[in-house]
Amino acid sequence: MQFKVYSAEPERKKAKLQRSLQRIVLIVLPGTASLDTSLTIQALKSANAVAGYAAFHWRIATLDGGAVDLEDGFILHPQMAVGEDEAVDLALVFGEWGIDTGRSVEFSNWLKRLDRQGVYIGAIGGACYELANAGLLSGYQCAVPWAYHDSFKELYPTVDIREALFSWDRKRITCTGRAACLDMVLNVIEHQCGTEVAGQVAEAFNYEVRGGASIPLRQRNLTLQKMSGKLAEAVRIMEENIEVLLTAEEIADEIGSSKRQIERLFARHLSCSPKRYYKRLRLKRARSLLRQTALPVSEVAVACGFTSFSYFSRAYRGYFGATPREDRIARVS
Repeated sequence: MQFKVYSAEPERKKAKLQRSLQRIVLIVLPGTASLDTSLTIQALKSANAVAGYAAFHWRIATLDGGAVDLEDGFILHPQMAVGEDEAVDLALVFGEWGIDTGRSVEFSNWLKRLDRQGVYIGAIGGACYELANAGLLSGYQCAVPWAYHDSFKELYPTVDIREALFSWDRKRITCTGRAACLDMVLNVIEHQCGTEVAGQVAEAFNYEVRGGASIPLRQRNLTLQKMSGKLAEAVRIMEENIEVLLTAEEIADEIGSSKRQIERLFARHLSCSPKRYYKRLRLKRARSLLRQTALPVSEVAVACGFTSFSYFSRAYRGYFGATPREDRIARVS
């Protein structure tokens, strides 16, 4: 069986081959999932074997050059510390959202220096936060793990978040982590070695590439996919308009329906009114922001469409059983 490999940027096919990505440094931060690093390394090894030559050279780096604890209990021993070697074509940062990485100004400055040298820079999983924090994703498309979309949008509004497994935008390569690492690295292999080699690597992994950046990551509520298209569209509009609320009439107009029809759809399939469902979405978004960011509670309330802080606190407690501040404290402890 032959697996077709799809490029993240089909238009690149007609363009002149860009910078070689032979020399790769994998920067592994504390809390990284071992699956992310192992999939990436094994795919690169397989590419070298299939190609019959050293198409890729890679080194593993940590912030201080010391061993690092991975998310699932493994300990990784690197070959170098960040900044020791700048003979790099592609720098990939591996990490998890919310983990105290001990990131430093020196680390950010090193990434910026690589960027000025024309190095391709990427992030896997929650490490997109590291790049955004260094200002390296502003104005770029970026693939962010679904669970962190809301928080990331709030913290970094200048980043163009894509609902995709991975994104390749100019000299930025990002992916959502886990199995998506294989989609990402297969495109790197295709860039460096061609479609035939990348296809053979995919076959060696018994893996069928899922179409690159064009494949939506977020599947949302699976039950909605079996329901009325009008209902799914109404929910999508609510999800995209959390801070500035729309009325039921405005939502109905957007999807070419009537308020009465929308109300019937919500009652029949979701057992609630559009207004109540909208409120639940906003409260769930608020909880994500409280747990994944350090934004003040008052800013979270505004970001989720609550103009009255007291009403936000009452509504939050009524739904989650604790006030916003209590919930944040409990999560931290």
